[in-house]
Amino acid sequence: MTETISVRIQKQELKEIENISSYEKTSKSNVLREVLEKGIKEKKLGIAIEKFQNNEATASKASKIAGIPLTLFLDVLQRKGVNFHYDLNELREDLADLA
Repeated sequence: MTETISVRIQKQELKEIENISSYEKTSKSNVLREVLEKGIKEKKLGIAIEKFQNNEATASKASKIAGIPLTLFLDVLQRKGVNFHYDLNELREDLADLA
């Protein structure tokens, strides 16, 4: 199901959208949908990393927030150089989540 919404954007952002649309020979709507999808994924990952760093979520729960598999989330943490804290209780929680 789709829904139409109205959003105000700056002229420079509109120009960038038009440029991308021209480069890719696609509609501005398609460009906006793609940018929105990528932005949502990035935002979810950022929230998940923050919650993990602040001990508000285990790695398993954070990976669910990010919408990615646990192994991929752990890879992201490593690539970003995030301090990986993990204790026995968190391991138990993650194993319970997997069951």
